Amino acid sequence: MQIVISPPKKLSKCLVLVGGSGDSSEKFLPLVTQINLQIPETNVCTFTFSSHSNTESILDIQARELEEVIEQLSAEYGFQSIDIFATSMGAYATIKLLASNQYSSLIRKVILFDPADYYVSAIFKDTEDVTWSGAEQYEPTQKVISQELTSITGNVQISVVHLTLRNYGARGYLEKDYVNRGKDESKGYPRLSTEMVKNFYTQITPSNRGKYLELSAVPHGFLRDGDIASNLFKVTDAIIKLI
Repeated sequence: MQIVISPPKKLSKCLVLVGGSGDSSEKFLPLVTQINLQIPETNVCTFTFSSHSNTESILDIQARELEEVIEQLSAEYGFQSIDIFATSMGAYATIKLLASNQYSSLIRKVILFDPADYYVSAIFKDTEDVTWSGAEQYEPTQKVISQELTSITGNVQISVVHLTLRNYGARGYLEKDYVNRGKDESKGYPRLSTEMVKNFYTQITPSNRGKYLELSAVPHGFLRDGDIASNLFKVTDAIIKLI
């Protein structure tokens, strides 16, 4: 697993960015730049998940890959304190990592940024959308990954951020143009189910529960949709408040 660390000089803290569907080290670069400007004492670590598989769930593959990243940061780079910012689908791999409790002494704070819930037993071999959107009722019928938050131990503090901007409908995004997806539509819904995102927070063991925060002016696809410069500033500000 290729890891990109910025700035290249090792500092005392490390923030790992765990992406959602389609995110990569390259796509995270504008956010990395903003974080480096506002939190210069922290290294930012990015990497690119596998995005498809013909043999097994891509979610479980990504969970193993995140474990490899954390192991490298500890064993090869010598980081003794790691924070995690996980957005959307990246919550699955992050929660799998936390629930193993293997790195409970290493991971300090975690931000689940508009996290998407998935069935633990799902056969998920590509990046098609199988989570609950804001227009759908959140009524899982099997075990979902958010339930594993109840088994986490150690001192890690887990915060949850929900992006409540309404730009989504029953048939997908209300606007085709990316730039227009930064507008809040009164007849729309958030990209992800509000009930689902709040469920992540309530599932966290009380001793590990950090803060719950809602942002009303940032779209779920903050690296692509709406006013990207404004999105990056607001996302970085939320990271600073929570770590």
